[in-house]
Amino acid sequence: MNLMKKETVWVSRAMSDSTLVKAITCDELKTDPDPIIETMENSRKGKPMPADRFPKRLHGEYRDVHIKKLPDIFLAGGFWVVSAACADVLCQFDLGQTALYPVEIFQYDKKTRVEGDYFHLAFGEVKNVFEPDETPDVRVASALRNPKPNGYWRLNFTLSDGDTAVNKSALEGVGLWIDPSLLDIFFMSDALVQALKAAKLTRRFGLRKCRVVAQPVGETP
Repeated sequence: MNLMKKETVWVSRAMSDSTLVKAITCDELKTDPDPIIETMENSRKGKPMPADRFPKRLHGEYRDVHIKKLPDIFLAGGFWVVSAACADVLCQFDLGQTALYPVEIFQYDKKTRVEGDYFHLAFGEVKNVFEPDETPDVRVASALRNPKPNGYWRLNFTLSDGDTAVNKSALEGVGLWIDPSLLDIFFMSDALVQALKAAKLTRRFGLRKCRVVAQPVGETP
């Protein structure tokens, strides 16, 4: 029983959930877009970036859209953002080079603050854990989305517990990471997920249990 619990790893489909994309932007996307876009892409790939590369202020994109209560994880201006409650739990765990940077969010007028405190979730850790040969319905993503000749793997959005196979290296190291062979997915340790569950913060993470297999690291497609 303890062994089963110890060998639990979770996959999050939050990055594939279009309802988490909010109509929020930042001035830098208009004034100096290239560094901001580079930061977005690097963060999604799990490449650590310093705080000064992330916008400190975000605001509503449309005049006629009033930003109401935001979820505990969402995409804003191309950046993944979490609530203060979520950040409080995350910072209790070993995140390695993944960082939480404070960000203020305003309405379209850039003066009225949206209720709550928020943090950029700056992904900064990668682990090669995914086993495509042991995972059903996995496919190669369109090469238009990435520079690799054969693309990244993409998981089926309608995942069930146990569909996603990972090797045992997923049980070691940091509690939250990106697998460089997968598109729009991140992984979390069981200890971290249980803490988020206890705080009632997991609803929008789209979590599913992985199946840990005794296989070598899967090859990039």
